[in-house]
Amino acid sequence: MTKKIGYLGPPGTFSEMAARLYLNSVDKGELIPFPSLTDIFMAVEKGGLTEGILPLENSTEGSVNQTLDLLAHRFGQTKIKNEIILSVNHHLLARTGVPFHKVVRVVSHPQALAQCRSFLENSLPGVEVQEAASTAEAAALVAAMPAPWAAIGTAQVARSCGLVILAEKINDCSANATRFIVVAREDAPQGPGCKTSIIFSVEDRPGALCDVLLEFAERKINLTRIESRPTRNRLGEYLFFVDFQGHRLDQVVQQALAAVSRRAVSMRVLGSYPAVSGEEPEAGQKKYRRAG
Repeated sequence: MTKKIGYLGPPGTFSEMAARLYLNSVDKGELIPFPSLTDIFMAVEKGGLTEGILPLENSTEGSVNQTLDLLAHRFGQTKIKNEIILSVNHHLLARTGVPFHKVVRVVSHPQALAQCRSFLENSLPGVEVQEAASTAEAAALVAAMPAPWAAIGTAQVARSCGLVILAEKINDCSANATRFIVVAREDAPQGPGCKTSIIFSVEDRPGALCDVLLEFAERKINLTRIESRPTRNRLGEYLFFVDFQGHRLDQVVQQALAAVSRRAVSMRVLGSYPAVSGEEPEAGQKKYRRAG
């Protein structure tokens, strides 16, 4: 049966690029754009989608808080079953005939704007910045605008919107990459090279978080990520997201999870899935290159 795989649209976004990269690893799949992350989660939980692809964190700007909050507070039946690491290169796009020095406004998704902050400050000082729902929406807006505006987006969306690239690879960090997760109603089967994600809360007392983390250290389980988000109950109360090596069905992981459950106020396994290694960051930063 052909999988229905949802991603944050419209077509031409980095989410679509991640979805197509993932599609190469599955037998059959139909990619379906959705207008919001919430809609993707909802379609997965209700069975309208087999899987959904959502951005989780960027190597430059950190986590996508909306994805974390939806996992924590709204969609408790959804599991993480895979991950995708996508190298991200941003380009400055404009209509044909708009010169670089005439650009008066730059439009893009907030994450893209943040990942190109130094470029904008140094190369286009004083230019207005406008946020859009996606890089694809920004490109479409610039294509329809007679004023000398520019968008930050992909080469693919430049072609689809009839724009030209004014400057290539303008992201501030050369090793810029985004981690996407694949969510479904079941996580991945047990196997080597897996990773597990959990979420938990602890008592408000000295050493409570340390006690939980020691359960992993004592079993020599490597933590690959830890992050906190507000519980939304009271100021100063937090939920902790932790990724670590191993599958939830591995014996040593089962022991650790049982121990964490006893020490934590609450704990939920978000899923176990094959781990993908990201590229090692390169030393220093590269300079952008104008096209042409």
